[in-house]
Amino acid sequence: MKTSESIIEISKALSKFQEQAEQPAKSADNPFFKSKYVPLESVISAVKKHAPKLGLSYIQIPLTEENKVGVKTILMHASGEFVEFDPFMLPLDKNTAQGAGSALTYARRYTLSAAFGIASDEDDDGNSASGNTKPSNKNQAKQQTQNNNLASDAQRKAIFAKAKVVGEPFGHDAKYVLESYKVTDTKSMSKGEASALIKKLEAEIEAQKQVN
Repeated sequence: MKTSESIIEISKALSKFQEQAEQPAKSADNPFFKSKYVPLESVISAVKKHAPKLGLSYIQIPLTEENKVGVKTILMHASGEFVEFDPFMLPLDKNTAQGAGSALTYARRYTLSAAFGIASDEDDDGNSASGNTKPSNKNQAKQQTQNNNLASDAQRKAIFAKAKVVGEPFGHDAKYVLESYKVTDTKSMSKGEASALIKKLEAEIEAQKQVN
């Protein structure tokens, strides 16, 4: 994953987006797993409802590689800041236009949901693109749900960036600042916990500005 030199503004906007955005309905059926998921058009609608007014936008670039197709998603902010996610590639079970379209749609939906913190799956419905038609067991589904609720890479980067700003006037690094908030591992934080911490750090930064 690549980012602009600073991601402070895009992190603020993404935090506000996650506060305002409503979880879209899982209205599409996955016959292989007998579950429902959020179709791509619903994910896009959920993003467009709040992202533009917060200065957020995105592009998704289709990719091909031997017997794989995928997408590279770039999250952008009006300030010029960006977060470029690693390419997400899927193998083709059937080397046809329909198979490629199915895999590309899944890749777009999956990465766009991840970028904006939208939970679009109950189970993995990408089996038609990857060739896996065996249903996940309950433990796998539970683990997937838990992973969807974990803080995003953008949130974790924002936390470290803001913690660094908070500690700079005192010669403290980001780790020291986070430990003062009793945070030792951002990987296990939920999206909500990460959002709350970002707000606290932003408030501390603003307080420091007032003192200066």
